[in-house]
Amino acid sequence: MDRNPKPDKRWHTVNAWLLRQIDSGEWPSGMQLPSVRELARLFDSSIATVQRALAELEANAYVQATPRVGYFVAKGAAAVQGFDLASVTVNVNHAVVAMLAQAASNTHLSLSSAVLHDELTPQVLLNKCLASLAAKADQPLAGLVAPPGLASLRRRLAGLMLQRGVACGPDEVLVTSGDTIALELALEAVARPGATVAIETPTYYGILQTIERLGMRALPIRTHADSGMDLDHLEWALKRGKVNVVFLNPTLQNPRGFIMPDAARARLSQLAQAADVPIIEDDIFFDLVDEAQRPKAIKHYDETGQTIYCSSFSKTVAPGYRVGWCVAGRYRDAILAQLFSRNLAVSSLAQRVLDEFIGRGYMEEHCAKLRGRLAAQAGVMETLVRSAFPPGTRYVAPQGGFIHWIELPEGTDVVALQRLAAERGCNVGASGMFFADGKCGTGLRVCLGRVITPEVMGGLRVLAECAALSGA
Repeated sequence: MDRNPKPDKRWHTVNAWLLRQIDSGEWPSGMQLPSVRELARLFDSSIATVQRALAELEANAYVQATPRVGYFVAKGAAAVQGFDLASVTVNVNHAVVAMLAQAASNTHLSLSSAVLHDELTPQVLLNKCLASLAAKADQPLAGLVAPPGLASLRRRLAGLMLQRGVACGPDEVLVTSGDTIALELALEAVARPGATVAIETPTYYGILQTIERLGMRALPIRTHADSGMDLDHLEWALKRGKVNVVFLNPTLQNPRGFIMPDAARARLSQLAQAADVPIIEDDIFFDLVDEAQRPKAIKHYDETGQTIYCSSFSKTVAPGYRVGWCVAGRYRDAILAQLFSRNLAVSSLAQRVLDEFIGRGYMEEHCAKLRGRLAAQAGVMETLVRSAFPPGTRYVAPQGGFIHWIELPEGTDVVALQRLAAERGCNVGASGMFFADGKCGTGLRVCLGRVITPEVMGGLRVLAECAALSGA
């Protein structure tokens, strides 16, 4: 018998995971932690192991115990070690290309690509607009519309911006070939290669691809699952001159689905203006938010013209039309020059159809119906996570839209899950493409821009089964 057994070091694993939840903002100040018994079950460890991990956190002022109640995240816990101000080289493009190529295959069910499928797009209404335009002899449907875009559509877009809390004229609106081009033009206008871009973490892979393509670096800012970018962390970085531009997706954030509150948007704008740092606001999902919950755009709080607002019709009306827009403030002329120099004119036919679509009042009619159809998906996902996914899986329903983020138990091999699911006819992307360093965690983005049919339900159950098989 060993008279000097080695101490159980498993508490280090529990401690590291709890610390990561706090430091990432997943567990904000004041939140109650799962009970000791729940944590013991989650890690398949003894109660004594969990208590040892919690004791270490309490000794370092990360958590505080309330007798007969439980443990809570201590106020200011994340500030104990200070904020991470190290920027990183972005490395996600190869993973994104692989995911999109896989999603384009018609042999598998794809739950990886955030595309609105045909059954949810207003094809009948768009065709009515197209037929109406074709019947008008004075409409040059094949003619070139040079930047900044069709004047009548820009007037419509200025009207849509009022719903977002932004008063602007048609001349301030630039029509672009989709949201991604708008984002790239915006970043190129405000920063140079080597610049540091503050981002949410995780964040939309398109933002990361743009940073990578332009040779810039990313500074991941702690991001809370319910309120978005941690502004204390951002302020810390701004005051130390570590940020050249802030780039975020604050409304129905991709991939986590939260809506940044109005008060946080106002503070973010104030911080950026005080530091004279531009903001690029990607607001592509605005029309998928229920009208009673809609926030004001960050651009609403901009008093100096340094926020560039970008959006598109791709996630709501017509994915294939590739029509987006930006309101660029002080950077308008720089972006317009890029549009001309790179010959980035947008399809005149698509612009005219959308102009007619909005003018007939179809935009409000369609988006209201679409929001209703998408709202039921969160209930389906919540039921499925509870009944079919492994114990310890966490899911917070998005506040609208069709992108769902599932956090699988610690130790799940998401790359193995992805491979197993593909073998069973279901494609899903790994989480690494939402993080600047490309490292895969245990998050899983599920895109449901479609009607939930028996085939789709079958694919979701395949994911649940593969998650169980890929566990620690």
